[in-house]
Amino acid sequence: MIIDKIKFESILIKEHIAFSKTEKRIHNYIVNNPEQVIYDTLNSITNKLHVGEASIVRYFKKLGYSNFITFKMDIYKALQELSIKNGLPYIDNITDNMIDVIQKTKASIDMKAVEKATDLILSSKQVIIAGMGTSHTTALDMFSKIIRTGVNAIVVNDSHFGYMYTAVLNEESCAIIYSFSGETEEMVKFAMNCKEKNVKIIVISNYTNSTLYQLADVFLKTNGFENEISGGFFCSKISQMYVCDILVTSCALRDIEKTKKYVQEVTNTVLK
Repeated sequence: MIIDKIKFESILIKEHIAFSKTEKRIHNYIVNNPEQVIYDTLNSITNKLHVGEASIVRYFKKLGYSNFITFKMDIYKALQELSIKNGLPYIDNITDNMIDVIQKTKASIDMKAVEKATDLILSSKQVIIAGMGTSHTTALDMFSKIIRTGVNAIVVNDSHFGYMYTAVLNEESCAIIYSFSGETEEMVKFAMNCKEKNVKIIVISNYTNSTLYQLADVFLKTNGFENEISGGFFCSKISQMYVCDILVTSCALRDIEKTKKYVQEVTNTVLK
């Protein structure tokens, strides 16, 4: 999307504000890269601009925002407002956003991590897939696909069942955990339980500065964005499903004949 920077700035900033030298650098980055900022974290911006996190916090507080998430929400809404003013139909905007998030997710995928995750899955006797809320729908999708490759997998949504199931897991087991934020309370506790049982953990999440990232044996990064209009059923979902397809395909390609066999067996079972 081509953005009119002057119009964007006028939507985001309603009155004249005096910025410090560091704040001007932050401001210029945001005005010049609004579509990237909605995917950024505080940590990623500090690394890009070599400024302190406190400087970014002072910047968006000068604009009247109490936290970074609310600030990013308004950036997203400003971009949508410009799209409408420019006469861009919302269907085109949705299409552009979905294409953009797939391309960004592709760019962030670490294929060595994919290979390592594939090794863990295929060498495990049990694979448990978990996620809460919208992430659970992706976990279900992952289960429905990976079971066709012959992997002994189950999927859990209820957090208590997940905690209970870790009692029968061991070092020959593997957990695949979906969480957009990487901070979902139930998934963090589930991952900690898995760690205590020496279960290998694959985390699929949007943020590297998260608790689940620290607990993961393998981390696969998504590049979605949740907003107050579409919530989880938008870019974050597309990004999760894209990573899911990459991982399942990697597993399937390790032994194509075995995959064909199990695909047929699953189909025959369903059609009985």
